[in-house]
Amino acid sequence: MKITTVRSTVIAVLLTVFGAFAVYRALPAEADSWQGCASGQFCLYKEAGGGGAPRATGPADDTQAYQAAWDNVAVSVWNNTPYWACIYDGTSYGGALQALKPGFRDALSKGSVDLTGKVSSHKLAKSKAGCWTGFERCPDGKLCLFEEPSGRGAWTVSTADDPAYGTAWDNRVRSVWNRTSLHVCFYRAPNHTSTWTVDGRDYKAYVVLRGKSTTIPAPYAPTFSSHKLVAGTSGC
Repeated sequence: MKITTVRSTVIAVLLTVFGAFAVYRALPAEADSWQGCASGQFCLYKEAGGGGAPRATGPADDTQAYQAAWDNVAVSVWNNTPYWACIYDGTSYGGALQALKPGFRDALSKGSVDLTGKVSSHKLAKSKAGCWTGFERCPDGKLCLFEEPSGRGAWTVSTADDPAYGTAWDNRVRSVWNRTSLHVCFYRAPNHTSTWTVDGRDYKAYVVLRGKSTTIPAPYAPTFSSHKLVAGTSGC
């Protein structure tokens, strides 16, 4: 009688263990969730753990504005590239950002800033520091004005004098890259007029020399309303 009881107990334990194992094997393996992201691709997913079909792009496909299907929806990410992946909650590399190291594969909530459901643009950079600048977008020979510091955010291009920015860019410029062959004089009012008063001194213009990129300091930014290009700074 005792032998039968022991035997029954052993069989029950084995069945319990086997049942647990069978349930475990029935669950999808973690690797099954992270699909569709080949080596060299940066992939965003709408589901946790890399679930669903990804938005997969290569190193040459930086995106400054996602289409509606992917704007502000991603919840997980796989940076399957040798570069740093820079993701932003604003278009044109603007707003809050995460810098994801090569090989990062996890929820967007695991970065330095939680961008779950907020990603609107991205780029790949050779170093982490490259995530904090967007000056590289400025074409050679152009004057580029940016809405955020360090060349980030919305931007516009000019090659000539502009006597009035109008509502589009008035009081918005926070950084500049002057890639023209001339110096640029920025003014507080339209038609290259008005002044700034700093420490009791009046300044007619803020100058960015040819070839220079800079974040404009206070009190000059963001107060520009016009600019002109000159061969010498005395022309300001």
